[in-house]
Parts: sequence; C-alpha cells; structure tokens
Amino acid sequence: MTGPRKTPAAPKDPAVEAEFLRKTVLGILSVLETKGLLSTQEVDGILRAARAAATPPPTPRLGGPAATTQWTRPGQPHQPMDRSGPVAIPNVLRAAPAGAASSAAPTEASAQQETPEEPGAAQKPPVMDFDLQ
Repeated sequence: MTGPRKTPAAPKDPAVEAEFLRKTVLGILSVLETKGLLSTQEVDGILRAARAAATPPPTPRLGGPAATTQWTRPGQPHQPMDRSGPVAIPNVLRAAPAGAASSAAPTEASAQQETPEEPGAAQKPPVMDFDLQ
C-alpha cells in the first residue's frame, strides 16, 4: 500500500515564472481582441498601464547646495564665513543729475524738493503710492 512519493517542489526561478505569466496574459489579451471583446486601443491601454505599474518610480532629486556653501575636506576644521565687512545698502536719496538742474523749466519733482512743505522733508526717502483697485 505504498503510494507515489511526494517530493518537495523544486524552487521556481522568478524570471521564468514572470516570463510565463507575461506570455499567458498576452495570449489572453490577443484572444479577447480577436474575438472582438476588446478593441486595439483597449489592449494598448492595458499594456501601457501594466508597463507603467511595473516600472519603479524615479528617485526624486535632492536639492543642491546653497550658493554660499563652503566645502571642507575630511579633517579640515570648520571656518565660519567672514561677516565683518560692511553690507552695501543702495542710496535712495540721489542728487539730481547736473544736466537736469541747468534746464530752464524745472520739473514738478524738483520744484517740490526745493520748497519742502514740512521741516526735514528733503531728507525723507521718496515714497511710491500704489492704488490696486
């Protein structure tokens, strides 16, 4: 009463299994297409979606170093940036060009600068007023 011995199944190669599954699915899709159950566009859409799902998403690129990054070699001590220098702030109180002051008809802006309405008005920076309506 001895029956056939059941031997353990040999481990299957994943590449061979994937190729078999791919060919089986392609065969089923082609049969469905030839029978008229799926159109060519639908089969192409299924294949495109399967290919997109099988491809791993691209790894996101990390941002690069800032423009002020100072690279150091291994073992080199950290050297902080020199921030002792003056910061260049543009001068907003500019004098009128020499050619404009010698013209016969003074402009409205230069007339206002010559006769300030309040004390110290000549020392205030110009103000731009915008109406965003």
